[in-house]
Amino acid sequence: MVEKFKVEWFDAKSLAEIYQQTNMQFAFVTDPKHGNKQCHTWALCRDFLHDAVRTAKTGIKSSIYSFDFDVEKNPPLDLAKMRMLVRKKGLKKTEKAVFDKKMKAGLKLLNHYEKMDGVALSKLVKVDDSKEDAWVFTGPSVWMKAPQLVSMYTMLIRLGDKEIGFKDNKDLMEKFKGLAEQNKNGKLPDNDANYLRACWNKFDLVMTNRAKLFPVDIYEQQKSTAIGTFHDRSGIWNFCSFNSPMKELNDNFRAVVKSAKRVEGGI
Repeated sequence: MVEKFKVEWFDAKSLAEIYQQTNMQFAFVTDPKHGNKQCHTWALCRDFLHDAVRTAKTGIKSSIYSFDFDVEKNPPLDLAKMRMLVRKKGLKKTEKAVFDKKMKAGLKLLNHYEKMDGVALSKLVKVDDSKEDAWVFTGPSVWMKAPQLVSMYTMLIRLGDKEIGFKDNKDLMEKFKGLAEQNKNGKLPDNDANYLRACWNKFDLVMTNRAKLFPVDIYEQQKSTAIGTFHDRSGIWNFCSFNSPMKELNDNFRAVVKSAKRVEGGI
């Protein structure tokens, strides 16, 4: 852990979002030279985050479900690093210590997969603010290379809510599979457990094959994709379901999964 730091907050705005059980909200934050400014309103729906990155990389304004991001108006994203603010909406004082543990559990998951890729490890810092209880994750630039990776990063943070203990990757996959099976059986009606039904045994394949799967700028290739399609289908769940907007990318990942002799379909 390093020393705490201040954030200049962005005006909060209500978005049209799917309910998320954890109530975790996300927002990019600028690099220190731009003042550690929150780049946009808080978002429960993680898909807004890759919308913002596409705008930052291509200059094409994002406007969907009341979320707006414009390079001429919003503070700039740091494309050389992952810088992600996280808070829990409606967090009570009695819940703060528990939430702090969940943030650290999310960091453990991120670091687990970063080690597979041989990249620098993400770090976690508590924001120093008496009115806003938030954390900031700072990670290597690889997470900014594709919308699917941004989505995986924030999904792993949110999975920290479950405080999963694991010994190694095999054990972690079994824990993920157990959550997915509980969701299928109706014992754990939870969005993230539902997403794990397609992703539980593919996260490691994404990271160990990242350079091969994402050799070029995905955002530039998808700058003409309709915002609705890009928003809805560019996350990690659609990628693990082979349903991204890019057929070649889907085919390449399916080949990786087949080569690894993993289950293609969901639980």
